[in-house]
Amino acid sequence: MIGILAWLAIPLSGQATPTINAWLSAKVENGIPVQPEIDRFGCNDKIFAVIDLADLASGSHQLQVDWVDPTGKTREHIDYAFDSTGDTRITVWLKLHPPQGAALFSFFNPAIGMDDFIGTWQLAIHVNNETRLERGFEVLC
Repeated sequence: MIGILAWLAIPLSGQATPTINAWLSAKVENGIPVQPEIDRFGCNDKIFAVIDLADLASGSHQLQVDWVDPTGKTREHIDYAFDSTGDTRITVWLKLHPPQGAALFSFFNPAIGMDDFIGTWQLAIHVNNETRLERGFEVLC
């Protein structure tokens, strides 16, 4: 039985499982996010996640990205189908918006209406429902 279990663990396609690396930034030059990689952002930042995928088999793939706030609520869900082979880079972003009416008072206090956004967030990235990467970051106002 042990031999059968070991054989089943080997991918039948002979392809490696894709790998995911990601870095976060709010800095943009010439319309492209640039490092330095940071893990702390302000409530008014546009937060970019630059996702590097490697070892992709030839063909169609599915990328799913969830931006999960400190309360555990998924604030944004991205479901992106793409065709690629080998390595590719995909950039996604999150821009937080205060509730309607809060902008009027944000001049005095930028955290007004943003309570659910302040704290540690999770970025969850899935490729083809088989590879997963989770990354934490902070939002402070």
